[in-house]
Amino acid sequence: MGESSKKLKVCYILPKFDLEIDTHFFYLYSLINEVSQDLDMSLIIEKSKSDISFFEDIKNIYVQRFSFKPLRILENLILIIWNRIKGYNNFYVHYSYISAFNASLVSKLTKARTFYWNCGMMWLFGKDKFLQIILGMINFLVTGVNALKDGYSQNYQISPNKIKIMPNWIDLERFQNIDSEFIYKKYDLDRNKIYILFLHRLAKRKGTHYIVPVANALKDLDVEFLIAGDGPYKNILKQEIEDNKLENIKLLGRVPNQDVPALMKISKLFFMPSEEEGFPRVLLESMALGLPYIAFDIGGVREISTKEQQEFIFDIGDVKNISNSIKKILEDYSLYEKLRITNLEQIKQFDIKRVSKIFINLFK
Repeated sequence: MGESSKKLKVCYILPKFDLEIDTHFFYLYSLINEVSQDLDMSLIIEKSKSDISFFEDIKNIYVQRFSFKPLRILENLILIIWNRIKGYNNFYVHYSYISAFNASLVSKLTKARTFYWNCGMMWLFGKDKFLQIILGMINFLVTGVNALKDGYSQNYQISPNKIKIMPNWIDLERFQNIDSEFIYKKYDLDRNKIYILFLHRLAKRKGTHYIVPVANALKDLDVEFLIAGDGPYKNILKQEIEDNKLENIKLLGRVPNQDVPALMKISKLFFMPSEEEGFPRVLLESMALGLPYIAFDIGGVREISTKEQQEFIFDIGDVKNISNSIKKILEDYSLYEKLRITNLEQIKQFDIKRVSKIFINLFK
């Protein structure tokens, strides 16, 4: 009891818990378990689709299940107030506007602190007025890289002193000794093919409209593009593939994050033509497997990449260089090996054990 009382008290507010999820939320669950060993930690889960016994090592878990939207804000507020009464004086909110608003309100009235994670470049598509309100209320914004810190500061008029940097992370142990045999059968793949992987939501922001132009430019190359994801651009992409009579693209549909390591292991190259990114975790996953990648120069992509990888980061829309570079990397064995080895070294700084310490230090 005495030891627990000496620990920093942090209430983590998680928007969604779903072990089958195909988004970055999957990575939050392991971080929560990791840091709970060193914090007096309470967890509020806004929505849950999986058994919360996953968090059995965390002493206090409050799960919110909403039946009626009008009650959502009230239930959320009650749980935050209850945590404050129990002595939790640091609220860490991941993305949720509702929780950020309520936690900030309670913090202002009771001398607590609200830390709000947001990591994107929303200003590229017009300013979000509600986000502007949230950023004005919180004590600290937490984001992934310096490029985003500058972006939030300039576009939302936030003092740089109010912005803390915490990188994304990856559990390197999860990417060791991967059994990828099941992936061939599950997605009907050929062991003899060379695969280039695209793994993202199928939307223009994520560069889905560049898939066909690049695949078309490389249709004479003996490779196949694996497209993992779902989204509003799906039917348009199918039509573009049909119109161009392309046979070097295979659509896998939605892929749960649990399958990502195996899917990357059987791929030769990762392709990320996003027009909007913050701190893309898919690139960390690529690095963890030594998988070279090609991407557009957006958000924190260049900042987290090795000097060798930066050669293959291009201006948005540069299909010609993207296509030529894919061919260059695949045909140059020594270059490929250099990218693979440097990526395996680079990823060590983003291991969960290292980043968990950065997370804990946010509150000191």
